[in-house]
Amino acid sequence: MILLSLILAAAPPVLLEPNVDGAHRLHPRRVTASSFLENGWNKHAQNYLPLYIADDDPATAWVEGAKGRGEGEALEWWGPELQQAEVFRVFLRNGYQKSAKLYQANARPQKVKLEPLVQGETGPQTTGTAVEVELKDVLGWQEVRVPVPTKVQGVRLTIVSTFPGTTYDDTCLSDLRVYVVGKDPYKAEAENAAFEQVRAFAFERKQAATRTGAKAAIEWAPRFKQETLFTRENSDEQAVVFVEHGASTRKWLDQFPAGKAYQAELERAKAAAALYDRVNLDQDGTASEARAKWTRVKPAERAAQKAAATTALSAMEDPGLVRVAGLLHLADASFFESDAAQSKLQKKLTAARKVEAREQATCVKKCEADRKGRALEEFEKECSCVDYCNGCDEPGGLSLKSEEFAHQLTGGEFVQGSLAKPTAFLRGVTEDAGSRASWLVFRQTLVTYDGEKASTVLIAGAMESEAGDPVFVHVLGWSDSGGKAKVTSITTFVMGIDAIRVIRYVPATSA
Repeated sequence: MILLSLILAAAPPVLLEPNVDGAHRLHPRRVTASSFLENGWNKHAQNYLPLYIADDDPATAWVEGAKGRGEGEALEWWGPELQQAEVFRVFLRNGYQKSAKLYQANARPQKVKLEPLVQGETGPQTTGTAVEVELKDVLGWQEVRVPVPTKVQGVRLTIVSTFPGTTYDDTCLSDLRVYVVGKDPYKAEAENAAFEQVRAFAFERKQAATRTGAKAAIEWAPRFKQETLFTRENSDEQAVVFVEHGASTRKWLDQFPAGKAYQAELERAKAAAALYDRVNLDQDGTASEARAKWTRVKPAERAAQKAAATTALSAMEDPGLVRVAGLLHLADASFFESDAAQSKLQKKLTAARKVEAREQATCVKKCEADRKGRALEEFEKECSCVDYCNGCDEPGGLSLKSEEFAHQLTGGEFVQGSLAKPTAFLRGVTEDAGSRASWLVFRQTLVTYDGEKASTVLIAGAMESEAGDPVFVHVLGWSDSGGKAKVTSITTFVMGIDAIRVIRYVPATSA
């Protein structure tokens, strides 16, 4: 990687509010850090978390948790995957800007290095050119412009040097915003939804500071660390195996060799995969055991668990486990039999298809008029006007509404066993994916229970789709202490066309 040392003679200008000049703001899907400060302020040990840099509140901050002033500690901001980016305009509120007094009391970054990131098959990878810059030691916003490759998903900020605090060695960063200049279509709804997730998280953590949380069944460790137990990049022949086995997730797990460190967990993962193969909602009608025999439900779950899990599992690249954190212990969840409202969805599907048919006819007519009487481009010869209006094999097309409603008709949430004590829970939902173009992916999550605790969580999307989703099978280990259940380990089997991996997550000790 090339290091462009932009140690600016004039530090970034200080702004009361960022001046973005038409650049589009991106919001993080996750924020991770090499460490964060853990102590007992506000009755819990999660007050200085990485995600606080994204909540637009100068009264919160990421505070590194290493000894000394944290030189070398790093923060990773992960947003949507971009394909036509040019520049990240990064705005920082340096130090702890809750007050001028706290700003001076704590250390602040002086020189920082910013590196563009992409998510590789084996984890985060730096890309493009790194930028080093000296920050001003003042309150307010400062801007750093980071040239990025066209394909980019995040940025890593590393503390190179610091301004000392008058009282504490802890180095703080109140806020970090990322704006992008580029040619990717801006998806405002997706960005607003991501920001709402950040705000909900911050609100829940503030609420947690005022209560003991005694009613929650799970007590999460402040954070988990990861260890790779096995990894293999698939050859062409090995990748073909996944295609040949089609929908048999159970057979995919045979690709993992026996390993003493994870053999027991592999057997549990295989049992979960075998169940998933029977209930998979991609199967038509009652071919899915869930649709034929399970109970359709609406779950109620404790929101605080999701917020706590978001922090604890920030190092985990798959967000699927966090999404069902409130369902991992049955004492935190309730299930109610649901009116599937299938007739209403069917009406919506019929109406959507009528709208799409009109849009299709208009698009085809316009395309044919445009092509009439002129020589066709090469791609036009292979792509008829009908195909053109459907995207010509690219995701998106004129409308995704009918596909969305069709998935809703076959998806939903189901439990095996009684509502009071189910043995498994299945969720199938349609989600928007992509950045350059928008397409829909049907993702399913299967949770199996051993008594009141989740034993496994399987998350499956569409491996062969544009999203290229791997399948994740998380196998959970538990302990009980002081009336609380604690997750002591998560062994994750990752199955993708390009690679397979086994990763173990365990609670990290305090710095």
